[in-house]
Amino acid sequence: MRDIGGSPPRVLVVGWGFLGAAIGRRLSNDGAIVAGLTRSLTPRGLEARVAGIDVVIGDAGEPDTVQRSMHGIDHVIYVAGGLDPPHAAQRPLDDAVRTLSPLLCTLESLRVHPDTSFTYVSSGGAVYGNPVNAVAVETDLAQPISPYGVSRLAGESYARMYAGTFGIPTRIVRCANAYGPGQSHSRPQGAVAVFLHRIAAGLTATIFGDGTATRDYVHVDDIASALSQLVLSRINCGVVNVGSGSGHTVVALLKIIAEIVEREPMTVFVPQRPYDVHSIVLDISKLRRLIQFDPTPLEAGVRATWLSGAVEGGAA
Repeated sequence: MRDIGGSPPRVLVVGWGFLGAAIGRRLSNDGAIVAGLTRSLTPRGLEARVAGIDVVIGDAGEPDTVQRSMHGIDHVIYVAGGLDPPHAAQRPLDDAVRTLSPLLCTLESLRVHPDTSFTYVSSGGAVYGNPVNAVAVETDLAQPISPYGVSRLAGESYARMYAGTFGIPTRIVRCANAYGPGQSHSRPQGAVAVFLHRIAAGLTATIFGDGTATRDYVHVDDIASALSQLVLSRINCGVVNVGSGSGHTVVALLKIIAEIVEREPMTVFVPQRPYDVHSIVLDISKLRRLIQFDPTPLEAGVRATWLSGAVEGGAA
């Protein structure tokens, strides 16, 4: 970010969805002047506007829109996504276009804003594939096994290329499976939100495989805190993992949720999907060397999500 003489940094968040909105709110609370760019106006965007955050409706794939949004901006955080993993597997070409076109448009705009730095939020749960080590370190070879993971890794490669070729200060943040209040339970992504809703409502929860698949679940507020610290402290971290550093099987997650909502889950087991990794946990040692980071334990985070009432059928 440019030297702005002690003035609050101006940060543009591209993609004001579940994760982008949490990051934007945290940055705003931490003193940044935040703007958002998103395809459609949702309750998250309306809430942000009430809080004084300028959320603009527009397509990041349109050069003029991105150029206008970057006026006066010191840092861009890119959180816009393409399709969710199941739909990306069905329509890989569509996912690649939706993921990479707006990213490239954003990177092209950054070429004419040499003082503006960039953070690309990637998927630590997908780009590593099935890692050789039990816990994935940033230096491990990324070998995604899904179109979703391939398109995110391609996004990382484009971001690194623009950084090296055009001198754009860039960091890449690989996030684990985010969960927390406000996450949709109607999408085929976000196991915590889906299971909370279905178990509380007495509906069947579908498990792909035998339930031993292990994931790193990280609370959305922890991700937002990490991003805010990295950006506002101008930490040059290269590629860094953001997760909880611990893994839980699907069966273990269901047990935690069942205890919290006080209902016995009804489950159905179906064949594992070919694009699902079996086990992925992110090593967060590097992140902890850079910032203060104490991830929320899964049970505490799920309980707080439930008590927030931000899941249909929640306790509030």
